[in-house]
Parts: sequence; C-alpha cells; structure tokens
Amino acid sequence: MAEQIFETESLCPECLNKIPAVYERDNNKVYLKKACKDHGDYRVLVWSDANQYLSWSEQSVHAQKLRGGYGVKRGCPFDCGLCRDHEGRTCTAVLEITYRCNMECRVCFADTKKASYEPPLNKVMEMYRAAYQNGGHCSIQLSGGEPTLRKDLADILKMGKGLGFTHIQVNTNGIKIAQSKEYLQSLKDAGADLIYLQFDGTEDEIYKEIRGRSMWEIKQRAVENCEKVGIGIILVPTIIRKINDHNIGDIIEFAKEHMPTVKGVHFQPVSFFGRFPGRVPKDEDRMNLSDIIFELQKQTKGEISSDYIVPRKRYDPHCAFSSLFYLTEQGKLRALTKENQNMLLDNKTDFAKKANEFTNAHWRMPKGSGNKTSRPEMGSFIDRLRNYSLTVTGMGFQDVWNIDIGRLKGCCVHVVTADNRVAPLCAFHVTSIGGERLYKNG
Repeated sequence: MAEQIFETESLCPECLNKIPAVYERDNNKVYLKKACKDHGDYRVLVWSDANQYLSWSEQSVHAQKLRGGYGVKRGCPFDCGLCRDHEGRTCTAVLEITYRCNMECRVCFADTKKASYEPPLNKVMEMYRAAYQNGGHCSIQLSGGEPTLRKDLADILKMGKGLGFTHIQVNTNGIKIAQSKEYLQSLKDAGADLIYLQFDGTEDEIYKEIRGRSMWEIKQRAVENCEKVGIGIILVPTIIRKINDHNIGDIIEFAKEHMPTVKGVHFQPVSFFGRFPGRVPKDEDRMNLSDIIFELQKQTKGEISSDYIVPRKRYDPHCAFSSLFYLTEQGKLRALTKENQNMLLDNKTDFAKKANEFTNAHWRMPKGSGNKTSRPEMGSFIDRLRNYSLTVTGMGFQDVWNIDIGRLKGCCVHVVTADNRVAPLCAFHVTSIGGERLYKNG
C-alpha cells in the first residue's frame, strides 16, 4: 500500500496549470502523484530506491530567498525573472546564443521551431549583464542550438572574459572542434575554459539511435584535439534506458584513459520534453539518478560506489549529485568524497558560490598544463591530485510529468532569456503533451 511522504505542487501535462501533488512510497520506490480537475490523474516514478531518497532528503536545506527580484503575481513557475520567491542565486547561467544546429537529435529540448533566433552581440552583452545581476561572476555556459555555428563565437567569449567571468564553457556536439584543431585553439585563446561535450557512449550504434547518425569517430577526434590544444572537457552523456544505460561503465573507462584532459563525466538521464518522446512516457522507459548511481556501482565493479556520491545540499537534493576521485598510478579511481560530507552546511551557506568554486577547481586544466604529450608524470601526491582528478556528477532535469514546484524554487542552473530575464532551466524548457512552452526566445 502506498505511503504518503510529503505534499508539493506540480503542473498538468495537458494545460500546464499548477496543480497539487504528493510524493508517495510504494514497493520501495518513490512516485509523484497529481491530479488536474480537467485532465485527470497522473503518477510517475521519480526514484527507484525509496530508502536512498529519504536518506538524501534529510541532508538538504533551503537556500535563503532572493533579495529584490521580480514581483510575484501568478506564482512559481509563471513569474520567472527571477522572482522574489526563488531561493538562492544563479550558479550556472546558460546563454542560448543560437538555435541553428548541424544535427537533428531526437532528444533535443531546444526550441527548434525558432531556428532563426540568434541574438546579436549587443544583445549577448545584455544577457551577460543579466547573468551577473542574478549570480555575480557565475559560471557561464554558451549553448544553443550549436554555438560553434556562430562565426563570432570567439568575440562572444572575449566579451564574457572582458566582463570578468572567470569560467566560460562551450556546449557542443563536437563536430567543428573535431574538424579543426586551429579553430579549437582560437576558442581557447578567446577565453573558453572548458568544452562541455555531448558524449552518449563509446559505440556508434548508440549515436545512430540517439543522434540519428554515426558520431563515435567524431567524438574521438574532438577529444584528441582537446588533448593537443590543452583545454579541459566534461563528457555529457544523455542516458536512455535500453539504448546506452549498459555503456555507463565504458564511458567512465574512456574518461580515465583521457585524463587529465577529461575533467569529469556529467550524466543526464533523458527528460521527456522538447522533441522527446512524442508520446506519454512509461515508468519503465525512465532513468532517474538513483538508476544512474546503481549502474555506476555495478558497471565499475564498485570502483564508483554510492558511498562516494554526494547529494546536492541545496533543496532539492534529488536534483543532482557530485563526487570527486583521483586516478592512481595503477589506473584505479580513489574517492575524495563521502555521501554525508555536507551534513554540517546550513541555509546560511552560499551554495552558488560553493558550486562555482567546485567548477573552477575541478573543471578546467591546471595552469601550466600543456597538451597530452607534455602532461605531468607521476610526481608528488598533491601534483597527482591536481592533475588527475575526475568529477562524476549527475543532474536530472524535470519534465512536465515529474516537475516539482518546490524543487524548482531552489534551482541554480538558469537560462538567460531573450528579454533579459532569468528562468530555471527546467521551467524554461518544460513542454506540455502538445508541445506548448511556458517560456520562449525569439
């Protein structure tokens, strides 16, 4: 029999109206159950291990509410700006600088109906400033579409650096940086600190299924060029059940083989919005973060254990996890994190600042690091920690089926919109069954 855990609010998948919802435990799994008076009842699996879910819940705190911000009229998620009800500031600002793309991935959640959207440089300047107003010199991700299709991408990078942003990452499918090492060098010279590389696995069949074309050779060349240029990479797999969930361990092995250039792996279980899936999802189609952790432990034979996975401290902890390892001389990962290490943090903690400090420390090449041929050999323990650390992280984006308004209020990954407002990424990209959006660019 289902046991109620706590109440919250969500959205109706049909009309996008705000509706009451409840989390419940059933057969050691956690579900979100909600009802719309016009469109009926919905129940979706959100966590596959109820004991872990409850344990993580005990470790989280709410951040302090924003000072200032936009006024509250309809309430979350309809007043994003950020509004005064939002808890905490921006840790990563996503600037969508084009909706053009050289691929047609079926899992894309960008508003591809707006392919002509491409803000001019003066507009990008305003977007940078909006990010600063909400998060100071937070981490910046240049995204799209495919940002490398912009001929002025280097100018956009230089602009951000000129405004004082210390960490700027380029979100890319890797096609253009695989084609030209010189182009990649120009991005690094302009201020790119990290390549945030779409990387769904180590088998071409995976890419044919998810991306609609062969990509494995391109991914390898992109990584090789990053090694030659000396710029760090985060591998970003979109994990889909029965397509690439078997390949999680091999992705970790690939990351180990390409350290120190590969700085981390950031797992994203697929979310059901944008182009994907074009139908009502079934629970057996879903991967959640607890499933990712289970497969990590299983496929790495305990090298990565749930004991080393740290839930996000800022509410909601089920949004994301992080972990940090270093690679021994014997080629094994050794943990530098423990699951309960954030227990003593409270709501006075500047969570956005801590997230940015983590990014700056572990998601970039150390100063003095060169290309792969000159990478540091076995030196002191401190040098090895500095050069051969690997983050293993995960984030589960909310879709219209599992969106939790309480969790949304604590989000620190924000999209800067075309009108210079700021919205949580999940709110910005959520789509109804019919493809309607709460927010649009262009």
